[in-house]
Amino acid sequence: MSRRSTRPSAREVGTILAITPAGHLTVRAFGAEFPPEGTNVVDARGTFRGRVVRVFGPVSRPYLSVRPRRAPTAAEGVGLIGAALNRE
Repeated sequence: MSRRSTRPSAREVGTILAITPAGHLTVRAFGAEFPPEGTNVVDARGTFRGRVVRVFGPVSRPYLSVRPRRAPTAAEGVGLIGAALNRE
């Protein structure tokens, strides 16, 4: 029986925590390693979700602000909360 490592892969960026009133996705990085600003991110299915526009918060596990092409609708937003994002 294999056990998944608790360490995220190099492609994993973080988990979506919230959607701001401006429509940006607030993502919590899995660890101290995070993508630089300007990196495109996708969801688990490979759907483009946006571009990292800001990194802020604690160095050990920062937050990322991701700007999608368009703001998600309320129904899309509910489905995005808790989803993991990966580097494109």
